[in-house]
Amino acid sequence: FGSLEGLACGYMKQSFPEEHAKRNADKFHYRYPGAGGESYMDLIMRLQPCVEAMERIKSDVIVLCDAAVARALLGYYQGTPIQEIPRIKVSPGIIELTRSHSGFHVSALKVEEGSVSLLAHEF
Repeated sequence: FGSLEGLACGYMKQSFPEEHAKRNADKFHYRYPGAGGESYMDLIMRLQPCVEAMERIKSDVIVLCDAAVARALLGYYQGTPIQEIPRIKVSPGIIELTRSHSGFHVSALKVEEGSVSLLAHEF
């Protein structure tokens, strides 16, 4: 999120209306401002070597990631049009992709334990 790291969802619209409008206009290409800010396009390019490595693995793979990475991976494995990747619904929990002759089947398991936060807490 660049300079907006740690900003809770929903607060961007209130606190940074211009950035919110830019993001809503093109979620795929919008790059968060500041150092470390990236767009979905940047993220997909960064994930390319990981996806290539996962494609070579002949056994099960476990990926722990945030929602944006999950959207990018789901989009790739489901053949979602690239512009639609930011709109893929991802809920907290476990997402399982099972390879079949016609592609990948997706199943989701909601996790009820603990509390879910989109913000990391410092201890």
